[in-house]
Amino acid sequence: MNWKTALKAALSILILYLVIRAVDLNLLLRVMGHANPLWLLWAIGWFVLSKVIGAYRYNALLRLDQIHLDNRTQLRLYWLGMYYNLLLPGGISGDGYKIKLLMDAFGRSFKRLFSITLFDRVSGVLALGQLCLLLALGLPELQVWWWLWLLGFLVSIPVSKILFDRMIRAATGAWIRTSVQSMGVQVTQAIATFGIICALQQQDHWLGYSIVFLVSSVVAMLPLTIGGAGARELTFLWGAQLLHLDPERSVAIAFIFYLVSTAVALYGIVYSFKNRLLPEDSPEF
Repeated sequence: MNWKTALKAALSILILYLVIRAVDLNLLLRVMGHANPLWLLWAIGWFVLSKVIGAYRYNALLRLDQIHLDNRTQLRLYWLGMYYNLLLPGGISGDGYKIKLLMDAFGRSFKRLFSITLFDRVSGVLALGQLCLLLALGLPELQVWWWLWLLGFLVSIPVSKILFDRMIRAATGAWIRTSVQSMGVQVTQAIATFGIICALQQQDHWLGYSIVFLVSSVVAMLPLTIGGAGARELTFLWGAQLLHLDPERSVAIAFIFYLVSTAVALYGIVYSFKNRLLPEDSPEF
């Protein structure tokens, strides 16, 4: 374990400690223990769908560079990347592994594949922000700044197009398609979170919890902790205080979502045992 990994592990432990200190741990465990399992199954199903849409988006971006993978192979590659993102520090290790496999299989440069993979990430973050800004318009506590949320949403559209033109350099139709897919990823994950909110009988406050979830998703992407552990929970705790939400249930929602995402990503371990996931020298199959 190098010093960066040790630092991230220590930060994860510190954040979790701060979260646990700020909530009633016994109440938190009781809240999680009474979660409705049918709603949790709903959450798992929608989360899996969000990842399938994400895999199709990445495949669409690769096709713009004449890298053709059938959907089944792309799903395997995407799930393997999710598994390595979970396993290794920083949350982006799986992306590097995917780039390495694609370089070996299709002979593309690292710079080009890095641009495609980075834009795949960036487009998801932009869509996440856009959805968050739209939902903020409906929350009374945040409506006083409605003009700021609307302005942010409008500015994000040309920003997305500029980044696409610089990083991908393809037709406008491709940008529209990937933007719609990115929004589809975030909407389905928000629907998955709605299931967790309902599982904890908090549907009357679904909008506030959903906004906090979207913000926490951005925080969890930052390479500050291992697998985002603790970062999402701490964001939920602070968001609960700001929007006057139940702190124990806020942390429970974050932790259950982490468990759902971890369980889904762990399926990628199946593909880590494959000798060859992609063809060695064929441009299309």
